[in-house]
Parts: sequence; C-alpha cells; structure tokens
Amino acid sequence: MYVDLEMIELFEELESVVNNASSIPFSQKSGIDKSEVLGIIGEIKALIPEEVKQATWINKERHKIINDAKQEASELVAQANKEAERVRKEYNSNIEELKKNSEDVVKAYVEASEPVIQAEEQAKIIIDRAERVANEIRLGSIEYADNILSSVEYNLKGVLEEVARDKAELNPER
Repeated sequence: MYVDLEMIELFEELESVVNNASSIPFSQKSGIDKSEVLGIIGEIKALIPEEVKQATWINKERHKIINDAKQEASELVAQANKEAERVRKEYNSNIEELKKNSEDVVKAYVEASEPVIQAEEQAKIIIDRAERVANEIRLGSIEYADNILSSVEYNLKGVLEEVARDKAELNPER
C-alpha cells in the first residue's frame, strides 16, 4: 500500500476547511461541531510518527540534491564544451595562419604539430571527465534517493501495520 508523503498537508487543508466552514443562516451555530472535528484532527496529527515528517523533509532534500547534481553536471559539460570550443578556435586560427604560408606547410604542420595534438587530447580528456563526473553524480543521486525512499517505505509499512492492528482491536467482530 502506498502512503502519500503529503498526508500532513492534507490534514492541514482539512483543518483550514473546517475552520472556514460557514454557519447556519440566522444562527451562530455551524453545520459541524468545529471543536470536535478540530480535536480529532489534532489527535491524528499528533499520532503521525516523526518518520513521516522526516520523510517529507528527506523527499524535499532528495529533490534538491538531484537538482544540484544536475546543475553541477550541466556546468561541467558546459565548461568542457567551452574549453573544447576554445581549443577548436585556436586550432582553426592556427590552420588559417598556416594556409596563408602554403598548403604543403599546412599539411605537414598540422600532421606533426605537437600543440595541436595536445590541444585535441586535452579537449577530449576534459569532455570525457565532465561526462564521467556527470554520470557519477547522476548515479549517486539515484542511489541516495533509492536508499531514502526504501527507508521511508520501511518506516511507513511499520506505521501501516500498527494502524491495522489498532483498527482490528477497535473492531474485533470483523
């Protein structure tokens, strides 16, 4: 059975609806006994285990961590692409300069140019690193979220089992 992590918010919404319930026309009484309903809601909220409240916080943190990881990965890829573009521009600039001198010199220089070879290797290393880091961050975020959700699921199962036992005690003839 799936328990919605927004349960507390729903209770608070119910509490607000009851507080804002209209009264019976020409009377100071409302259609419901507000104090009784609000008392019950207060008791229910008090019975909600701390794990559910923590689960809500953990879920928000999980989303924040995943978004931060995605942002960091995006920044690394963008930085790698920017560096690769800089290297490409430098490479193209060198090619244009060499073309001015002679086509033969250009071919020989490009094929044997250590700076060009190093620049291409450096660009490839940066791009590979950025992709690897982005993948590691993504996998770590997924594993962290899975661990947190497994913990929440375990805690909520315990709560549901306790509710079922309490419910069975209240209705022994069922």
